[in-house]
Amino acid sequence: MKRINYSFYFLIFSAVVVSSIIITFLYKVFPLFASKALFFCQKFISDIMLEVPRSFSSALVLTTGAILAIGLLSFLVQLARTHLLLRRLLKNKVKIPTDLVKIIVPLGLTNKITLVRDNNLFSFCFGVFSPHIVVSTTLVNSLSEKELEAVLLHEQSHLINKDPMKILVGKTISSMFFFLPIFRELHRNIEAVNELLADQWTIKYQQRTTFLKGALKKILATPQLNLATVSGVSGPDYFEIRIYRLVNPGVKHKFTISLISLFTSIVFILVSWFLLLAPVNAEHMGFHSSSSYVLCSSNQLCSGQCHSTLEERKTYAPSKSIFVEKGCKDNDPGLPKNEFKSSLIKDNYSPHSTQIPKYQSPSFSD
Repeated sequence: MKRINYSFYFLIFSAVVVSSIIITFLYKVFPLFASKALFFCQKFISDIMLEVPRSFSSALVLTTGAILAIGLLSFLVQLARTHLLLRRLLKNKVKIPTDLVKIIVPLGLTNKITLVRDNNLFSFCFGVFSPHIVVSTTLVNSLSEKELEAVLLHEQSHLINKDPMKILVGKTISSMFFFLPIFRELHRNIEAVNELLADQWTIKYQQRTTFLKGALKKILATPQLNLATVSGVSGPDYFEIRIYRLVNPGVKHKFTISLISLFTSIVFILVSWFLLLAPVNAEHMGFHSSSSYVLCSSNQLCSGQCHSTLEERKTYAPSKSIFVEKGCKDNDPGLPKNEFKSSLIKDNYSPHSTQIPKYQSPSFSD
């Protein structure tokens, strides 16, 4: 029976949600990429007008690019390390002996196992689309027939459930979203659950835990080949969990979230909620030397005030990078109206402005 690792599907769902938030945020701040200056006026929390730094759009692009680059690099590094290790091992490939064939055929693993000559005791499943099992000659010679059957059944579970692909995807996603520790914890839980499900598959077939315990005991008693570089292989880190579960079959494995993961996840959700739901409209203004946007709250009163101010003045751009105002249509209390207009003329702003369709964009705070 094919068992389900729910942690893997929850990780995929979480990655899709986070990716969607990032893409939506980039879409909503598109005016940042289309103008040389951007001024923000909103009433979501308080009446404020400020100039958004010009470097903000570049920072968004670089941050998004870095996230994608880290994920791609992690994926390629895993594949490269796996390729190098397999190339070294497969140089010592040997023919499968008759005794081993008698075990393989009843399990339906014909043409799915490669035997390599090596002094280490190991077996692992690799491959994304067509998983394959590699077994060392020392492992075959060290285990009894039933213990070897238990090891092959364990690897068969990984093969059937395509666990190498799940671990590869999990490592890539946890590397990509490194700023959210919960992804790293989900990935480790995926590896642990994969091993426990494979043990359950073995026990169900053999109807006892004796042979699997014996095989693990012999494997742990000898030096281990470092399989941490192989994509899709969990490695020996989960032997303790497996042995504890074999000794205490009634105890269920539970996934626990650390406080730091819980805290960072809550902060990310709150910040995302604010950025995506803060109502803002974009008003475009053309000048002689530059193109600018004034972002007004989608609140009808505030938006109407901003629009009427643009129509009245024809141009609207604060001389200060950040200052607080009473309302969207009010000038700086410290600057008389005539001085405000004369300052605009000195700056060579052209007397025209245009309104673009309402555009949803998140609010920004200094």
